[in-house]
Amino acid sequence: MSQGLSHVTDQLYFIALALINKLHGLLPFVLRPVLYRLCRFDIDRSATLQGGIRFFHVGRLRVGEGTLVNRGVYLDNRGGITIGKQVSIAHDARIYTMGHDVHDASFATKAAAVQIDDHAVVFAGAMIMPGVHLGEGSVVMAGSVVTKSVPAFRMVGGNPAQDIGERGCKPAYRLDRRFWLAH
Repeated sequence: MSQGLSHVTDQLYFIALALINKLHGLLPFVLRPVLYRLCRFDIDRSATLQGGIRFFHVGRLRVGEGTLVNRGVYLDNRGGITIGKQVSIAHDARIYTMGHDVHDASFATKAAAVQIDDHAVVFAGAMIMPGVHLGEGSVVMAGSVVTKSVPAFRMVGGNPAQDIGERGCKPAYRLDRRFWLAH
């Protein structure tokens, strides 16, 4: 009986999460902070999370000042995601914090938090895997799969991502991309 109740509870949780994801895309920017508080997200009011983002959990998500997260981004915050200030995450990027241990007979889940420091850039379609730390000002090129941490001001690209050089500047920009109808 308790396993059946657990299954129903799990189903209700995933239904609520689907509703949160749908509601996020429909709410205007001015009302999204209410949803973020209800979900126990710590998102700076100046950060922009566009519509079409997919959250995988309530809580365990921190986003800093001026950060821009574009449409279609997966935020697998089950293991925890911390994103710094003035970070740019392009459309369809995926940030994963949990997976399965293929060497475990029971296919157990394992999680590791992801940290993205200030002024980092993640271009379109990139995948950041569990436990990765993107250092300050680091750049992940489009379509890359990042399985190892990236030092500050380094650029990586490819699958698996390899170091391709220094960024060559210390970023000082401020992102301001909050457009009323940019859902």
